[in-house]
Amino acid sequence: MIAAITGANGFIGRHLVQWLGEAGFDVRPIVRRDFETGIAETLLQGADIAVHAAAATRAPTVEALRASNVGLTARVIDAARTGGVRRLVFISSQAAAGPAQSLDRPVDEETPPAPIEAYGRTKLDAEALVRGASDLESVIVRPVSVYGPGDRDFPTLFALAGRGVAIHPGNREQWVSIIHVRDVVEGIRRAATESEAAGRTYFLANDEPVQWDALFRAAATIAGQRLWLDLELPTAVVRLAGRMGDVAASMTGHAGLLTSEKVKMAEPRFWVCSNARARRELGFTPAVPLLDGLRETYDAIVATRTRR
Repeated sequence: MIAAITGANGFIGRHLVQWLGEAGFDVRPIVRRDFETGIAETLLQGADIAVHAAAATRAPTVEALRASNVGLTARVIDAARTGGVRRLVFISSQAAAGPAQSLDRPVDEETPPAPIEAYGRTKLDAEALVRGASDLESVIVRPVSVYGPGDRDFPTLFALAGRGVAIHPGNREQWVSIIHVRDVVEGIRRAATESEAAGRTYFLANDEPVQWDALFRAAATIAGQRLWLDLELPTAVVRLAGRMGDVAASMTGHAGLLTSEKVKMAEPRFWVCSNARARRELGFTPAVPLLDGLRETYDAIVATRTRR
């Protein structure tokens, strides 16, 4: 079975290429420059499955974010249509749905989407394009916060925790659904191959959410440290830092971890969702315990530093 994967050099994409290859798929990796040269359309030709994992989680402008997340999705849909792709799996995000109202009322696939920042809105708009392509068999998956070897965000958490420091941008008590990249890839594989998944949307998440406070403490323990500084920044300070990040992004053309759009993600208390539909219809079961996954992530970070 031929599986074409866009964003093959990204965090999730790299794991998809490896995992599906090991599972016996004939994998065709596609990276952004392949769209610039026109090779992407050729690589999508005749694929049984196309997994569209290419995306931008942050960008210096909203226009650039839309080009990466909406414009590129439209191009992939057109190429999949003309190339005779049997099933298109679109990797969206929990951000497209927005936060939950409370811990005991997690967002699910029937909850009306209410994204609160630009990234989530662009992913929701891209979902609409996928659903509108009625001549294509498609599936939408919405991973939550994904971590694991190769992640570019969790090294910051471990760098702080490894020094015995926890700094919370106003989100110490925020609850988040989280999932290891290996479980995400398995969920995507099931979405790509299960017949009843066609036309459906699925959240991919661990069974239990966790608070950032607990994540920092777990990271410190894994790094062999005890937190001696546990600081929560006031909301006003975080918003000011976000505006400063906006200025830096406009000057450099690169958006960092802290911008006004990212600050918005820290303000809701509950970024939690239910994986019940994926469990019921895909047989999806998260297999990586949180502490084991965090330890694997930390070991990968240390190994990367050692090689440098």
